[in-house]
Amino acid sequence: MTSPALRRGSQIDPQHGHGEMPQPPRTDQQKPTPMTPEPGSFRDPGNQVFYLDEQVFRTLDAESAAHWHQLRQTTFFQALVKREAVVATETEDRPGVREQALSGRWTELLRHERIPFVSYPYEWTFNMLKDAALLQLGILEDALANGWTLKDGSAYNVQWRGQRPVFIDVSSFEPYRPGESWIGYRQFCMMFLIPLLLKAHRDIDTAALCRSDLEGIDPEEALKFISVRDIFRRGVLSHIYLHARLQARARRAEAAVSSAPPKWAIRQTAEMTLRMVQSLGRLVSKLERRDARTSWSAYEETHSYDDGSFSQKKDFVERHVRGRRWPLVYDLGCNTGTFSRLCSEHADCIVAIDQDELAVDTLYRRIKTPASGNIIPLVMPLSNVSPDQGWRGRERKSFEHRARPDLILCLALIHHMVVSANIPLRNFLDWIRAFGASVILEFVGPDDEMTLQLLKNRRNVHSGYTQEAFESVARSMFDILDSAPLKGGRRRIYLLQPKAQEPTEASA
Repeated sequence: MTSPALRRGSQIDPQHGHGEMPQPPRTDQQKPTPMTPEPGSFRDPGNQVFYLDEQVFRTLDAESAAHWHQLRQTTFFQALVKREAVVATETEDRPGVREQALSGRWTELLRHERIPFVSYPYEWTFNMLKDAALLQLGILEDALANGWTLKDGSAYNVQWRGQRPVFIDVSSFEPYRPGESWIGYRQFCMMFLIPLLLKAHRDIDTAALCRSDLEGIDPEEALKFISVRDIFRRGVLSHIYLHARLQARARRAEAAVSSAPPKWAIRQTAEMTLRMVQSLGRLVSKLERRDARTSWSAYEETHSYDDGSFSQKKDFVERHVRGRRWPLVYDLGCNTGTFSRLCSEHADCIVAIDQDELAVDTLYRRIKTPASGNIIPLVMPLSNVSPDQGWRGRERKSFEHRARPDLILCLALIHHMVVSANIPLRNFLDWIRAFGASVILEFVGPDDEMTLQLLKNRRNVHSGYTQEAFESVARSMFDILDSAPLKGGRRRIYLLQPKAQEPTEASA
């Protein structure tokens, strides 16, 4: 399903999902802009997320509204919002907005802070997923200590303000019921703990597994990746092996259609649940991925530039980035984020993307220390970006459908897309053009040593990959506002502005 065109620079807010932001604010001559429901916000029947004039709202039913009015008065919740662990939220009091939103079962309306860009757990690095897990466990620990709990353990309840995770689903808080264990435990394991354990102990690409199943990795499925020796590694026995066995046992009991509670059911106290959550936190905090290194994770040491050429490249980018404020920048093929960091003082939000998970994790670890930042690092193969997924393809939006950037950095990427991924030059430029953003693009010529390395045993296949061919195609879609040679002319960097026309249809 194709989503409506997004406004350039507008963002999407992911309360229980995501979706395109509403249309521009109305004038006095226009009819009131209707609230746009978030298509991914339907799994919790007690609330619904809506958008109106680039603001994010949540409607609540009577029970959820009662919980909210209790929650907002608690000291622990106020402290979580103050330290920016939980998204800022207020009751919406404007009569006109409330009249439009509250009907049927909805009795209360909340307004949320906007999150700069939506991302999903299968796009996060190991350390991002780990920090998101620790955030959610820390919030749950505070809640339990104050008579509250979280009714789920979804990784989609966490988003990012730059390099800092933030919990976005305030409707997940509910009063703790005596005797209950944490009902979100299984979901937390599938979306957080099991992916972290498999990555830490087996170095498995769990992102691909989580992208294929939005519910996460089932314990019984995870057990297939575990050897006998692995069972006694930290966390595996209790949270994968025994979890899978108990799950299978429970399924057999359900099949027996017995109304009696299972003999292994244990009545939990709040103290027992709190200790379990604290134990999970200690486990997650100690998990580390295997020490590894790729050529891209050490980009600053292994790139093919001499100091002079690299300085020329940085000067070109900085010259065209400074002088204005960019609401949203995409750095496609960011490696370890050298140019994301260079542009950060001129942008509100930078989404830095690369398919090399170690390179992106290097960037994340470098920028996570400051108290604030505006770079969101993501892992994604740009020849196979995250697609529309979930119910009717609308719960999780594709990368292309989430927002419109104002500027795209596309530096030393094109030869990987055209030569390695076999994407025709025109198709690639048409994809970039479709975002409607200004573009700083580095063309890596056919005589560059990096291109020659990619062209081994396939030179005749890409005989049309030349600077002349690139410029010819580029001029059909963009105005070339500036360019400069790099590396003795083996590369050239361009400032491109999309022409005021529909994107050229990509060739088959």
